[in-house]
Amino acid sequence: MALKKKYLGELLIEAGAITPEQRDEALRQQRRLGKRLGEVLVELGYLTEERLAHALSEQLGLPYIDLRVFPVNQAAVNLIPEEMARRLKVLPVDTRDGRLTLAMADPLDVFAADRVRKYTALQVEPAVASARELQEAIARYYRAEGAEEPIRVEQYSPPAALQAEEEEAAPVVKLVNSIVNQAVRARASDVHIEPEEEGLRVRFRIDGILHEAMRPPAQMHPGIVSRVKILAGMDIAEKRLPQDGSFSIQSNGKVFDVRVSTLPTPYGEKVVLRLLEKTTGLPELQELGFSPDTLQSYERLIRRPYGFILSTGPTGSGKTTTMYASLKTINTLQKNIITIEDPIEYSLKGITQVQVNPKIGLSFANGLRSILRQDPDVIMVGEIRDLETASIATHAALTGHLVLSTLHTNEAVGAVARLIDMGVEPFLIASSLVGVLSQRLVRKVCPHCREPLQEVPPVLGELSPPEPLQLFRGRGCQESGHGVSGPGGTV
Repeated sequence: MALKKKYLGELLIEAGAITPEQRDEALRQQRRLGKRLGEVLVELGYLTEERLAHALSEQLGLPYIDLRVFPVNQAAVNLIPEEMARRLKVLPVDTRDGRLTLAMADPLDVFAADRVRKYTALQVEPAVASARELQEAIARYYRAEGAEEPIRVEQYSPPAALQAEEEEAAPVVKLVNSIVNQAVRARASDVHIEPEEEGLRVRFRIDGILHEAMRPPAQMHPGIVSRVKILAGMDIAEKRLPQDGSFSIQSNGKVFDVRVSTLPTPYGEKVVLRLLEKTTGLPELQELGFSPDTLQSYERLIRRPYGFILSTGPTGSGKTTTMYASLKTINTLQKNIITIEDPIEYSLKGITQVQVNPKIGLSFANGLRSILRQDPDVIMVGEIRDLETASIATHAALTGHLVLSTLHTNEAVGAVARLIDMGVEPFLIASSLVGVLSQRLVRKVCPHCREPLQEVPPVLGELSPPEPLQLFRGRGCQESGHGVSGPGGTV
């Protein structure tokens, strides 16, 4: 950090911020009080904090940051603990290409910048901010935003050696905590940690759409991957092969199952975390957004004593939620309902649920065979993935069981073609399949920031609506972030 070797008083006089007489009086008070010259000038009323910050910025050639409006990167904030930020009177505000932008009330404090550099192992680039705004920002980004809140891991108890290692890697631990906590607050379903040629990118999937959340320093990528692997019980030494793992956490008062997947790329391992909230209440079938006619037809199907019912649609369209709501609707004391899932996303009272575990040979097909020996009335298979599972499910539907499952196709008609392509005999499909539901998850416009859409999309012109339509879009606000207020239901 190369700065001009001039005293603060001289810099301020050159900038015209104070007079020599005011400097001399402040120096006398400084010797008596033992405070920094800038603090004394502000206390004497010769200078405002904002004017002091601007003067330092102009004379030192450093950027001035107005922390009231500057888009502070929460991941950067979490690179140092709150106690250090308050003691050194600094706030990390952004990271890019191995450089850390550090807002400082006193940019001449080389000691503070050096401490942050050693703690984060990043090159520090000072920026100037007023002391008052800095103090308010530290309180806002550490406490109000919950930046220091650790995720509580339910299924992980490291040995003493690993605990010592984690304490030394505190910035990485805090960054992983920050990523998970931000994802929870943003209602993200998936977190993508992606190494690229230019650096490292973190994206959140929110309501089905990926949004860039942050760009941590590229050199922190190996530490982030290792931290996640340790949490998920994966092999941290294996970097050439894809791996899968999972763990449970508590964050923001909620319990989540986190499924972890790694994939080797030319620039390092990509990590995807899927967040499944266990504490969310299961919606009723009537709350999923069905049209009245479709809901009536579907309820008739799931109340049949036997048959094969499929829910289709792309990933993230709510198929599993529809299956759970269906089971909740037909669950009675007179019925023995058993599910086999990967993973179990909701716990349902009165229903036997089985978790798939390929490591011990408990696949969908093997589990389904065992379920058929448990005298079931209704069976729910999490997903039809192969011929063996599909064949057992169709035979179960033919022998007096109601079987519900999901299938990855883009439309209802495609379900038949997909089953035939898997190898299921057409006559078995015709005899067992009683209904296929195709669904999508529709996002609702945020009511807090919605505004009229001036230009009508061309697709509506092609549909020729009978009368002009007033359309709205979400502008984006603090409530919704991107102009949508969550999934609106199944269509």
